[in-house]
Amino acid sequence: MNDGPTNIVVLVPAFREELTISMVVTLSRKFADKVIVVDDGSPDRTSELALLAGAEVITMERNKGKAAALMVGFERCREINPKCTVMLDGDGQMDPALIPDVAAPILAGMADLVIGSRFISEVKANIPRYRVFGQKMLNRVTNIGSETKVTDSQSGFRALSARALQNMDFSSRNYNVESDMITHFMSRGLVIREVPITVRYDVPNGHKQKPISHGYSVLSRMISYIGYRRPLLLFGIPGAIFFFGGLIVIFASFLEIKVMFDWTLVTQSTAGITVFFLGIFLLFDAMILNSLSVLMDNLNISMGERKR
Repeated sequence: MNDGPTNIVVLVPAFREELTISMVVTLSRKFADKVIVVDDGSPDRTSELALLAGAEVITMERNKGKAAALMVGFERCREINPKCTVMLDGDGQMDPALIPDVAAPILAGMADLVIGSRFISEVKANIPRYRVFGQKMLNRVTNIGSETKVTDSQSGFRALSARALQNMDFSSRNYNVESDMITHFMSRGLVIREVPITVRYDVPNGHKQKPISHGYSVLSRMISYIGYRRPLLLFGIPGAIFFFGGLIVIFASFLEIKVMFDWTLVTQSTAGITVFFLGIFLLFDAMILNSLSVLMDNLNISMGERKR
């Protein structure tokens, strides 16, 4: 597919993928006008084999992580300005034959980000149980932070519209990029959809980061984001619980009613006062952070409108 305007560009971040990159590039070229491989400082023949398979190759001098590789690739895609940019991992887990399915909502103008989900396919995915558990946890946290409902927040098989490509102006690290992309695009008012995909895990060189390390990294990042985006949820609710709980304990102590174990009334009242003021502190923080969040939302909306 090389004639006419550029409709689909496939972007493949790759690190140590010499065993699978040729296959991924060759199959992707059947469904795309151009394939770009960003070699994230691989010490093997990833760049050489990707080039021989027909991809445009961008080689990074040293390994900087998936997010950094994607950002370099997105910069090149903005120069090409395709109608649709498809993200695809280079390890062979994802089937390039599904590129048209993932790209279809973008080309039809129905979405800005399309996520290929492993969890909405009619074909039962052969996903290890520990991955399913971890994915559901990360989905939940990502959905809370972004106020959306996606079933596969960590999927690396995605399609972006030209508008989404222009909004790739956020910072991210390594494998946090998938969740960060969702939360950032939602804050800009972009439309997100999901389509079913299947994956395979019997590949020679699968996920580069251990599941526990990956999960912890994404989880900590998203909890921080929830604190920024939804402070009333993260700080306000605990603050209200501490405030009223402390107030109840204080009144109980005043009425000489023991409600906390076998503590003395002095110890009980001291604990109640401490919890009460902790609640006030959390509520105060929640209100300040919420005001800042609203201000940042307005700025993001303004920036998003300028880029339309």
